[in-house]
Amino acid sequence: MATPVIKIHSRRARRLWLREPNAVLASLQYDFDEGAIDAPGMSLLSWLAFTTGGDLILAEHAARRAIDLDPASRFAAATLSEILRYRSDFDGAVEVLRKARAANPGIAWYDLSLADALIDAKRYEEATWVLEEAVESPDLKRHALKRLARISLDKGEIEVAIQWQSALIDLAPNYLVYANDYLTLAELYSGNGDSELAEAVLRKAQGIYPRNEEISEALGEPAPVAAARPRFDEDAAGVRRIPVRTPLITSRSDLISVVDAATTSIRRPGDIIAVSESPAAASQGRVLPLELIKPSLIAKILCRYVGKIGPLHSPAGMQGAILDVGATRVLAGAVAGAFGKLMGRKGWFYKIAGPSTAMIDDVAACLPPLDHHVIFGPSQPDSLASRLAGALGCEVAIVDANHLTGAWVVGASDGVNRSWVEEVLADNPAGNEDEQTPVVVIQSLN
Repeated sequence: MATPVIKIHSRRARRLWLREPNAVLASLQYDFDEGAIDAPGMSLLSWLAFTTGGDLILAEHAARRAIDLDPASRFAAATLSEILRYRSDFDGAVEVLRKARAANPGIAWYDLSLADALIDAKRYEEATWVLEEAVESPDLKRHALKRLARISLDKGEIEVAIQWQSALIDLAPNYLVYANDYLTLAELYSGNGDSELAEAVLRKAQGIYPRNEEISEALGEPAPVAAARPRFDEDAAGVRRIPVRTPLITSRSDLISVVDAATTSIRRPGDIIAVSESPAAASQGRVLPLELIKPSLIAKILCRYVGKIGPLHSPAGMQGAILDVGATRVLAGAVAGAFGKLMGRKGWFYKIAGPSTAMIDDVAACLPPLDHHVIFGPSQPDSLASRLAGALGCEVAIVDANHLTGAWVVGASDGVNRSWVEEVLADNPAGNEDEQTPVVVIQSLN
């Protein structure tokens, strides 16, 4: 006997889809099969069929019908463009996003999505036109400059790349400008034969990032004595921590295949493989381009009290928390956080709003092209770690790490000592910027 579908009205579905994706997907698909679904519900169905159900046929069918009914269907356009890119139909994805952008003229973030699709399609000149317009938007400027510098560098236009990269670091002290951005510009100057300018950039970077070892190394100086936290002594602990570079992990990625391929020549029985929580979540489709997020008034107000650095500092990030756990819990968390500050206590917001809100990464913590997305925490991280462990033949931990706040094992296979892994990864050897090393292999020296 088939399991009965719990009916969920499409308006309520749009509130619950992150919290109960399978139930919402089943309900919307039932309505779709019965011919009783509105365009917004069909648009959301397409996204869930793609990200949660893995049903590309249903996802594409629902997306195309939603767009036919309403060309401004944002989730449907995002779904269809992702499916077309998955099939390497990059030109088709460009046209879908171009039409969605025209149908939603008030959403500036479409410029970045369109530019990224044009870059995928190798239509670099058109991408440059879009990005040069995006530079004029304060919200998009940092993202656009980084892409323009990369396009110029890939084309071998070093002088142009230097101009764009210089404009990027001129945005400092905006914390969205990373130490790696300075290092990139210094390398460009050095490669262009201008060692004096390269050193000037590194000196400027050193003034902003005095504890950064890569900057000191590039200057030919000893590593800085002071550190954000004591340097982990691998020999004393009897372990080696090996950061592993991977291709960018997105909703089109098979996480097991990516981690397997990246670690196959490194891992051995008895190792622990640590996977960063944001790429793990992205592979589950728990990632939203910002054109799909419309911050509410509550989100715009509450984000002002988070501080300049943090996952919920932006209206989009705070709206992500509301989507994830609901407005009631976020408001309750905000009240608790306010009382906590009065009493000199930290973390009360997350205790009430829930740990999943602490795992949300917004634009500050994401690599291009995901730097205009919100990434939620992974779904059922213990189960995900166990599946990875079974496929890889090693224990696996899903880890949220930051060099300032330490490491948090959010999910693990059965044989993992969570507190030990958190100690070993407390300084985040995977890096805190755009290193693209979301996997760390922990090996015993004994």
